[in-house]
Amino acid sequence: MTAQAQAFWIQWVEDAFPDLDTRAYFLPPVYFNRVPMISQPIAGQHVFILQSASGQAGQPILYRVVPTAVSRPSIPQPPPVYNSDTRDDAAMQRVLVCVQKMAEQNGEVLVGMTQLQFGQYLGEPCYAAAAAQLPLPANLPPALPRNWKRGDFDVLLIHRQYGLVICEVKACGDNVKALNMSKHDVDKIIRKKLKQAVEQLNKAKAMLSHLVSDIAPGLRITRTFAFPNLTAHQLQQAVSGDTHLTQALCQCLGTKNLADVTGLCLCSDPLSDPKTPWDVSSHVLKELGSWWQRRVAGVGADSHMTSALYKTLVARFCGPATSVTVPCTSPPRLSLKTLHQAVSLTGECYSTLITLFPEQVDLLNTGPPRLFLSGPPGTGKSVLLLLKGRQWLRCGHVVLIVSTGWWSRAACCMLYHLLKTEEVTPGQLWLLQYDFTREDDVLQAVSDMLQAVKEGSLYILADEAGYKGSTMIVFPPVFEQNFGKLPGLHLWAANCYHSNIPSGWQVEYLTRPLRFPPAVVREVEQDNEITGDRTVHEYSERGVPDHTDGPPVKRLYHKGDGHSGESPNECVACGREVGSFLHSLCIGAPVKAQTSSATVIPSSGDASPPVVQWRDVLVLTREDLLDDSGMVMGLIAAGIPVQVMTDNDTEDVAMARSDVVWAAGGGRVRGLERKVVVCLESDGGSVRLLNMSRCTSQLVIVSSNLSLN
Repeated sequence: MTAQAQAFWIQWVEDAFPDLDTRAYFLPPVYFNRVPMISQPIAGQHVFILQSASGQAGQPILYRVVPTAVSRPSIPQPPPVYNSDTRDDAAMQRVLVCVQKMAEQNGEVLVGMTQLQFGQYLGEPCYAAAAAQLPLPANLPPALPRNWKRGDFDVLLIHRQYGLVICEVKACGDNVKALNMSKHDVDKIIRKKLKQAVEQLNKAKAMLSHLVSDIAPGLRITRTFAFPNLTAHQLQQAVSGDTHLTQALCQCLGTKNLADVTGLCLCSDPLSDPKTPWDVSSHVLKELGSWWQRRVAGVGADSHMTSALYKTLVARFCGPATSVTVPCTSPPRLSLKTLHQAVSLTGECYSTLITLFPEQVDLLNTGPPRLFLSGPPGTGKSVLLLLKGRQWLRCGHVVLIVSTGWWSRAACCMLYHLLKTEEVTPGQLWLLQYDFTREDDVLQAVSDMLQAVKEGSLYILADEAGYKGSTMIVFPPVFEQNFGKLPGLHLWAANCYHSNIPSGWQVEYLTRPLRFPPAVVREVEQDNEITGDRTVHEYSERGVPDHTDGPPVKRLYHKGDGHSGESPNECVACGREVGSFLHSLCIGAPVKAQTSSATVIPSSGDASPPVVQWRDVLVLTREDLLDDSGMVMGLIAAGIPVQVMTDNDTEDVAMARSDVVWAAGGGRVRGLERKVVVCLESDGGSVRLLNMSRCTSQLVIVSSNLSLN
């Protein structure tokens, strides 16, 4: 049974990581943070409210009490997040980003894992019988302390040439200024953390030696520390004079010279700036390469490390019998090993979960009857309209969803269908579609709304109201003439553009990013309408940890052999390349039956994110694509079920009913969101602002050159 199970594990990792022999993989593929939030019902909807971190290290974050609709004890709350948790996550993410970039730059062949609990190794219950005959954490040799059965590997690298590398990451040093600590106290804390790290690394090495003892008893295990918030000079000053600690460090790192210790540790010097951890410069990569040479590569390849052993190690530590989990808001914990799972989970975190900032909850409870929401894309404007509409409907009011032009059709259609629940009575909710650039449509809208007035009251929601601030106002003057003095007028509208908002409206600017990860925010915020024309406000600091930085942006280029046409829109080769990448995300692929001749694999306590479907993908350009365009033909040739969006497809696209990849001009899908968005470069237009901002997870940019305007 054990032999058959291990053969299955190897086959599993070969399928999950097709380039195992030629590149680096990391599990999880993107790092997920612990995010402080509470849960409470709003208008019958389960809503997560993000909280700002506060309190001293090790103390719980103090949750802000929302004035009304306070959380009920019966509502399950997310796990508590501590200030120290957020600092640890930031330190770990910074180390990982740099190591990943270095591995890509150097062409290292390895698999990296983070925060793997000892008990998760071969810990899936369904494999207990097969794993029982192998060395496990639970059956440590008698010579080792019993309490060593529990612990974790902060960072574990399985390297094709150099064996195993374990790294203990400590976040100390980032809050020294905030706490106004003396140098003596700082050094004392550093020494304390170092002593803990030495003990943890010794335990981790002993555990690793035990776990691989049946297949590679002499395999090299390299130990190192990461102090991303301390310089090498700070570290050296702190340990100098402590003879016992110095000896322990030298023994742990395998050196006799204290001067070598700091060079073998990963301090802040060779890492990216903590304010922009994702920006790993060529200088940083050079410094990281020097550290890697000193600590890992300098002694040469390990003769024990064969191709077969490498696959066996990866199969045991990264295969289906070992859990790789990430933080989640509610059980079961989510298992995450592959990029397509990371893409799915990122999208779930940012778009499926309804999440708000506390001030947005206040706005729902205390906002004025007439309100205009503005701010850059992805800041929660449409979410507030949805929840406000539910509040009105639950009070028994008739609610009108008003689309002011073709550009708002999809957003308003989606809003209408999300509000149309079983609780809504017939005739209580209306979807009205107009084109306010036409005078007759404006007059018709006024007539329809006058008929909808009931006992002096009128309730209207208008998403994407007004195409662009410079070309038209949100509601024409005739609307103000007929409804401006209506005592019961309730009208909430939203648009990212803030020019030409009608006078007399209260305006709330939402600028904290909420609906897509930082990797996407960094692309969207470069749009000229934010940085140059300033018709859209800039994003502000989020102030709360993000769930994740998001999957790295995938960049493809319209150049080279086989490419044709002036832009990616016209290029069959570009379409094929996009299709190839989509297939690599296992989009639409059914979950394989996890069975072998030796064992049947039932579902365990760790759930996997839902499989990404074709309906989760949009291909967007400035103008509409044609059915026979090169991009569409290339996608079809690659086996992608692509369909070009027309006016008749608005409802289908808005509700993602058909399981196809929709290709469209970005103006058609304003207000919609998808996990995967392919953005095609075109001349002019707000490609970043309107198209890239539709992405809640994996952004793909197809460009004619190295920069996208």
